[in-house]
Amino acid sequence: MFSLLAVASYCFVTSKDDVAPQLVRDQRVASIKAHSNANLAPKTAVDSRPATTPVPVEDSSKNSTPVPAPAPALPQTDPIAWLCDHRERAPKQLVLRTPVIFAVTENHKESGKVEVPAGATAQIVDFTATTVDLRVVNATVRIPVDITNLRMLAQAAMEGRTPAAVASAEVQPMHVNSRTAVLSRRFAHPSAPLNLEDLKTLKANLDKEPWKSGYAALAADPHSRVGGRMSGPFAEVGRAPNVNLGPWRNDMTSIWCLARMWYFTGNKAYAQKAHDILIAWSTTHKVFSGREATLDLGDYAYKFVGGAEILRGTWPGWTEADTATVKNYFAKVLLPATNKYGENMYGAGNKGALSMVAAALMEIFNDDPAKLEATLWQYRALPHIGIRNSNPIGELGDSLRDQGHFHGQFLSLAMLAETLWKQGIDLYSEQDNRLLAVGEYFGRVNLQVPTPFLPFGTTDAYYTADNTNHGWDHGRMVLNLVHGAYVVRKGLQAPYVEMRRQQLPIDGESFMFEKVVDHSTALPLPALSFPGTASVTRGMHDVDIGRAGPAGTSSYSGGNWKVKGSGDPRHPDQSCHFTYKAVTGNCAIIAKVESIEDNSGNARSGVMLRASLDPNATRGLMLINKKGQAEQNFQGFSIYGGSNYGTKALGINQTSYWVKLERVGRILAGYISQDGTNWAATDVGQYNEMPETVYIGLAVCSGSSGALNSTTFTHVQITGGDDEAPATIPAPPVALLASPGEKSVPLRWQPSLGARWYLVKRATTSGGPYTTIAKATDYSYVDTSVTGGDNYYYVVSAVNSAGESANSPEDTVKPEGWRLR
Repeated sequence: MFSLLAVASYCFVTSKDDVAPQLVRDQRVASIKAHSNANLAPKTAVDSRPATTPVPVEDSSKNSTPVPAPAPALPQTDPIAWLCDHRERAPKQLVLRTPVIFAVTENHKESGKVEVPAGATAQIVDFTATTVDLRVVNATVRIPVDITNLRMLAQAAMEGRTPAAVASAEVQPMHVNSRTAVLSRRFAHPSAPLNLEDLKTLKANLDKEPWKSGYAALAADPHSRVGGRMSGPFAEVGRAPNVNLGPWRNDMTSIWCLARMWYFTGNKAYAQKAHDILIAWSTTHKVFSGREATLDLGDYAYKFVGGAEILRGTWPGWTEADTATVKNYFAKVLLPATNKYGENMYGAGNKGALSMVAAALMEIFNDDPAKLEATLWQYRALPHIGIRNSNPIGELGDSLRDQGHFHGQFLSLAMLAETLWKQGIDLYSEQDNRLLAVGEYFGRVNLQVPTPFLPFGTTDAYYTADNTNHGWDHGRMVLNLVHGAYVVRKGLQAPYVEMRRQQLPIDGESFMFEKVVDHSTALPLPALSFPGTASVTRGMHDVDIGRAGPAGTSSYSGGNWKVKGSGDPRHPDQSCHFTYKAVTGNCAIIAKVESIEDNSGNARSGVMLRASLDPNATRGLMLINKKGQAEQNFQGFSIYGGSNYGTKALGINQTSYWVKLERVGRILAGYISQDGTNWAATDVGQYNEMPETVYIGLAVCSGSSGALNSTTFTHVQITGGDDEAPATIPAPPVALLASPGEKSVPLRWQPSLGARWYLVKRATTSGGPYTTIAKATDYSYVDTSVTGGDNYYYVVSAVNSAGESANSPEDTVKPEGWRLR
């Protein structure tokens, strides 16, 4: 955890008219300190690129082909003036050059001041040619532009360079490797998932649509009846096998419905009934059994925690003893059932997401920031259940399973993000507004608009086809969450989200998240650091593991590694040939298995990480075989599902594919990809005795004794590589999605490995000719130079110092308000 004792001192001065309790002020200031120091720039630069970053900056001086030069800026153009005219290019954050005193606000009143040190990052709220408005948590300030690095960032944007790279040349914001303490020691109640402002706004609009219809549905729900009978309580509840599950579900729903009816009507009988049900279960229920307990906890968490939060925060009859009773119920009975298999051992996709949202909501009710920090880290870091289990076009791990499970994963991630927003933390901004991309993809698919897909999956399964039930007729609640977060709060467009939510009926649940105005704010967290990689051309070592023979070899030439080896890694002595490098700390390796020159059918080749070079060492392998399968084999790791998950073959119907291993602390994740950027984590394990230095590299085996398998690998990248492989023209982006915005077209595409920037092109007829309309350094863009009612056709190409790729597949759209094309 981040320690405030090791950072620069802070000054807090109380305002004369301050009426906020000292404890609350202290908590707020601690939060501001933690946030600003978590973003404090270190004295030395570090490689902060995630291993999956698709657009690493290359040194063009190493290539004979010159980098296409951007149009030079006129010498007299002031960068800040240019940025004022091109606000869509403005960065979201900047770095302070000097210490700055920020004003702390509580309930729209200034309650004191806090000094934020030089080197800290702050969120940009607004700017002019001379000043910039900044925010750190709930502290704000207006300062001169020139005591920040905004001018440098503007210069980079004006010249078409990547602002982040320029910022790091001066002072690089901290990217944390561990959980960073940013939460207050206590939480406001209610706030999970609705806070008092939400409830007040809802109550004020119950006579207007769509809230009127939603409230009517709530009032008519049998669970909202004061005279209804309680279904429980019972000492045991279980799912798979089911034990008293129906009564528990009924009563948890009643708590949610009755608590809302109390707030909306002021009738204390509703509150008393909800209270009595909750306390009865809290004092009777002792165990939640069954292998699928976490699914029900995730599905119902917003109900039983949401109802408890409303009672605790709004009903005068609620007591401290009630709070203690419910906290004990959550801590002793329900929270342990959200994760029965060990630290970070979660079911894949929707299962893990349900576990996290249930845990997070209860941890907030329990005022437990330490446990919430752990859940927050899992949401951001674990690649098989959290926000990293997604891709830039908007697929989640369960998107190609079926629309119901896609929705379950999506709703859990969005509900957790919404709840953390109420704590001042913006998870919606993670991964370039990834939940917005997911919402657009989910909306588009279920509007039955033809939609490209990419092979993707989870540790449950890897999907290479989309046979899901497009047009699934549910999901207004999650679409309301996304609409409220991005359209209402952030002013972004979500055309497919808006169209789809308008097609779905209003009900007694989803109306609680309908928004037309919301001025609340939250800040994104400092970026987590994942191990970067660079090409490797030399410095690798060779060893034959176990009984492998004859001896293997390796060689490098012109961007290709050729490795020959024998043995069988499935044998107890794990025999194979290993071309490796010793790496200390977090690390990763990426490679494309280009060809396997062995016709026996038993050969397999890929990447491996080992705790040592001993034959029986703990190790993980991601391999491609001659049968058109990806094989994963983790030995010595704790894995959800055990060996059935840790060791299996996945159908890819190809013998040339990409594989990856990534070590972050004690966790090892194995990935596969069809293009080197769309990585699906299909194997994740934890090894608590993982040594600091491990061995990582290329593994080749023939599957038979006395024979060698010769395999060619391309695009080999490893942590600590020399980055001296020749640049190659990137592949075209494999998917592009356009949305029919109002007088604009939001675009997202799958990045290309090795791309430095992208050229966005548009035509008015299918197939072109295309005109380049923008140069983008990220993999999203909004085209605002369109006319409503006209059809537009888009493609994107990838560019680096070696040249420009072919165009991506085309997507077409007609921007004309919220109408389908």
